[in-house]
Amino acid sequence: MKKIKAKVLNKPKRLPSTLSITTEEIVQTINGLANPGNPIINWFEGYPDAKAAVHIKNGKYVQEESKEEIVFGGDISDTKVLDLKVVAYNGNEGGVYAEGGESKVTVDGAVINLSGSGKGVGGPGTGAAIKNHAEMTLRNVVIDSSGKSRFCTVAEKYSTLRVYDSIISAHGVPYGEGIDSPHGLMATPPDALEIGGNSRAHCTMSNSYSYFYNSKIICDGWAALSTETAEGFVYLEANDCDIIVTKKGYGAYADPDCHDYFNRCNFDIDGMTAIIAGEGDMTYTDCKAKCASYFALMHCVMGIPEEVGTLIVNGGTISSKKETVRIKSQNVQIEFNNVNIKSDNNVLVNSIWNDDPCATKASDAPYGVNVVLTDMDVTGDLIHEDPDRAMWVTLNSTTLNGAIVNGNIAMDVGSKWIATADSTVIFTSDVYPAQIDALAGVTIKAEGACAGEYDLASGGKLIIEA
Repeated sequence: MKKIKAKVLNKPKRLPSTLSITTEEIVQTINGLANPGNPIINWFEGYPDAKAAVHIKNGKYVQEESKEEIVFGGDISDTKVLDLKVVAYNGNEGGVYAEGGESKVTVDGAVINLSGSGKGVGGPGTGAAIKNHAEMTLRNVVIDSSGKSRFCTVAEKYSTLRVYDSIISAHGVPYGEGIDSPHGLMATPPDALEIGGNSRAHCTMSNSYSYFYNSKIICDGWAALSTETAEGFVYLEANDCDIIVTKKGYGAYADPDCHDYFNRCNFDIDGMTAIIAGEGDMTYTDCKAKCASYFALMHCVMGIPEEVGTLIVNGGTISSKKETVRIKSQNVQIEFNNVNIKSDNNVLVNSIWNDDPCATKASDAPYGVNVVLTDMDVTGDLIHEDPDRAMWVTLNSTTLNGAIVNGNIAMDVGSKWIATADSTVIFTSDVYPAQIDALAGVTIKAEGACAGEYDLASGGKLIIEA
């Protein structure tokens, strides 16, 4: 068999995203979909009478704005909160709240126990929250919450949160209680996310930064590490952490303009490790992920056609019950580099059409589904079922055992593809005969520069149409 010559295709280029959306615009959109014809409810807003045990404002501990009766020990100053003990039984009571650019506080040795359903995201009713350019460092802290919309930690409005050697755990309330006032329109996650629960452990929003080191982040459902309206930029990072979902939720989320990084973390997730929406990105380096659903779900809602979600995994191991990555009507860039991957249903990537009424429409020349596998020996199928986009597969020093359905494939000279089920591809790079194989009874139907029909080494067939 002669060298297989590629078919020349013009691969769409990634275009810059022009998405710019405010919290107010998202609130209006959600109300229009979930609560049409009724007064607008801002589900981000907390209780107006919420008070934290410790309130620090513009660099000063404000005693009259703090709820001292829920404090059962600790030393409090303008910049340090040591050995704080808080027990709160109402949803409008929280732990430590800091606001203002002059607020730079360290909380060390705290135990904060919250009960009762909260409201909105962040504010004084949170375990530890910061807003409006504040900075907070948590060390050796335990925050445990029970209640709907009861967040352990939140950073918003240009603030920076750092968490070291701590445990944060959000329990929510028993599932099935649905969406009810006053907890907002999203007191439970949308059905399209394929998860459950009614509370999140952490959330980073609105141009803020959050860093976690050597900590445990636990939730029953919905979310361990979440993001919300970036309003331009959000940064979330976890290092050497255990991230656990005990029922049905996700380990971490990247909304548009949110950038998540995970280094040497262990994910044990009853649900999925990651959800990436629109022009968000996640990078995993030397992590271990065990998932009861997908490793990652990628989708785009209420966005613009040019948005591209990015998932990069360097090293580590991934184990999932379902496909490694599910994509719903989204342009994506997926890069797996030297990763040990195992999916129980033997599917690496499955891209489908999204029936969500909020799904973003495709552009005339969408960037598509781009999958790059580098330095890997991997088993699993790549199945493309999105009618609005093309799938582009690149193998670099990689051996792939699996079917490719509706994919454009490029391979370097150090790569090999062994089809384990009938496949349909277009060769977009020249390949040598020894690089292509198929099991007995398997047929690869391909497009290339020259037509031909060939018997392959393991008993399968390659049929090329020009």
